[in-house]
Amino acid sequence: MRNATVFVMPLNGANATEIVAGLKRSTPFLKRLVAREVALRYTPELIFELDISFDRADRIAALLARPDVKRDLCLGGARTDIRDDVG
Repeated sequence: MRNATVFVMPLNGANATEIVAGLKRSTPFLKRLVAREVALRYTPELIFELDISFDRADRIAALLARPDVKRDLCLGGARTDIRDDVG
């Protein structure tokens, strides 16, 4: 475990890029704190990244809320335009 990616999302997402940049500048200090608190053979390099999983979740929720998708997901939304007769 030589690298540890730290996914960060500030409350309300405000000033996210500035906060991630500040954390990157503070990496040596934070790494020393981790080394003191966690018993590991090697202290991992801390890599700070903006967490976009909330944005992805919102996008998926918006897609699932669309009327055409709701209709397709609904149990009663079976297609009626498919013909049963063969040949």
